[in-house]
Amino acid sequence: MKKYLLILVCLVYSYFAVAQESKFQQRLEVVTVSIQEGDDDSMMSAREDMGVFNIPIDGENHYYLSVGHLGIGDDIIQFNVDPLFELFIPIGDTLAESMDSLKELQSLFKGPKGGSIETEGCLAFAFPNENLEKVTVTYQKVLLTKMLAFSVEREGYVRSTHIPRSQINSLISSLKLYRKLHPKEI
Repeated sequence: MKKYLLILVCLVYSYFAVAQESKFQQRLEVVTVSIQEGDDDSMMSAREDMGVFNIPIDGENHYYLSVGHLGIGDDIIQFNVDPLFELFIPIGDTLAESMDSLKELQSLFKGPKGGSIETEGCLAFAFPNENLEKVTVTYQKVLLTKMLAFSVEREGYVRSTHIPRSQINSLISSLKLYRKLHPKEI
């Protein structure tokens, strides 16, 4: 009898453990690309991740681009002192819209040096929020490196990060592969 009672308790417990819906936001990674700055052996090397992720809310998908942590300073010098807040850019509600948004960013590399676009984004901890502000994405070429600078201007100072062209291309290629592997996901 004890054996049957124990089995019944385990079944009821597992049913309630699985049947619960999470009331917390979930950040479902779609693709992630690591950005390595500096030598692998040096103490000064920094590693950041940028990626595309999905936050499903009430059954609807919302895709965001995370470009990582922003430095603080001016147009020339940036200090990376904020390891908590990330810059999130909404890029669409479907994978097709997300791909179009990333290709728009990629098209900046075909334009003149200093070309820029403005979009909306939010600087937040762990998850994007509704406090959207203007983000300027500028094409820069430093020596042989082509990159995009994502910057937010606040109270006289600039917060920005720089993403190399190779990382943007890698992110787009990874998203294309993800779409092929998950054709049913919209």
